[in-house]
Amino acid sequence: MSSPWPVEWSGWGPYMPPEYYLIWGWKIATAIFLTALGSMTMLLAAFYDVRGKAQRMVKINMVTGWVFILAALAFFIIDLGRPERAGYIIFIGYPNGRLAQSWIGWGVLFLSGMVIWGIIYLAMMYIPSLAKAVLGRYVRTTQVVLDFLIMLTGIAATVYTAYLFAAAGGKSYWWNGTLPILWLSSGLGYGAALSLLVARFFYTPPGVKADGGAFDVRRLIHELGWIDLLAVIFEAFSWALFLTVAYANHYEARIPLTQLLLQTYAPYFWGFAITLGIAIPLLLEIALFRIDPMGTFGKWAILTIFIAVMLGGYMVRYIVMAVAYYYAPYTPLVNAEPQWGPWWG
Repeated sequence: MSSPWPVEWSGWGPYMPPEYYLIWGWKIATAIFLTALGSMTMLLAAFYDVRGKAQRMVKINMVTGWVFILAALAFFIIDLGRPERAGYIIFIGYPNGRLAQSWIGWGVLFLSGMVIWGIIYLAMMYIPSLAKAVLGRYVRTTQVVLDFLIMLTGIAATVYTAYLFAAAGGKSYWWNGTLPILWLSSGLGYGAALSLLVARFFYTPPGVKADGGAFDVRRLIHELGWIDLLAVIFEAFSWALFLTVAYANHYEARIPLTQLLLQTYAPYFWGFAITLGIAIPLLLEIALFRIDPMGTFGKWAILTIFIAVMLGGYMVRYIVMAVAYYYAPYTPLVNAEPQWGPWWG
């Protein structure tokens, strides 16, 4: 991404215009997907911790989400091309008053906040003697404050890239006020699907009842199933809004929109984003409400939901980015194939 112009181009033409070269690719798509996954996983952990429930799931979610946030930061830094200068956006941009001029700058702060809150939370969780020595009787109060900070920062970290895309110049396809809703609803689905997996395969309830404590797990899975079901429904609604606004927003946006729905990217959209990311989880979530989630079908249904949501979720981030870069000449006026097309190196 950071290679200077001019560059050697190996696509459909001998070169590529600068405005079509310095673009976000699969690394950024992976970074924003991991950001949403990590942030919403930590958000659900904080949500249950405030309620004092499912503490084993809280610990697993907090650690897993924190690792995903670190991985997201790594992909962002790798994509910059100059990892050693990654910190400049904070340590130089902030003192000189340039931080508020860029959603990228705010995004780095949000992600850094998630890392810092996670470190503090994990230290309190796994080194309770240190937390007790430093905070005394305010350990639980501090933990609740951290929970709310994680929830607020997690939402901000998930949606900031939507505002970043909406503010990007020259891409009318992204000028869409519904993108933050799509980012948030789909991200919540990622976190809920991962939490379902943890609850079904890793969660151990406190105490043992006559049936081995399985009733508590069923109740937790039922709650998480509702969260995931509502997230999937709102994601479908957000897609409908996004496509409607994209079509009505600007005539240039109809070119990538056609590629998304009917042409080049249609298999990715209908096959991954809609079928895997929405339809299959929706049907399986409804089925889970009618059967025992601790049974064999429930086990495989939850595993299928997780895999489908992860694959469909990554594709949501990828195609929203990739379709905006579709380029074609005025083919009705000249007999020519797209010189650069929808692919990049």
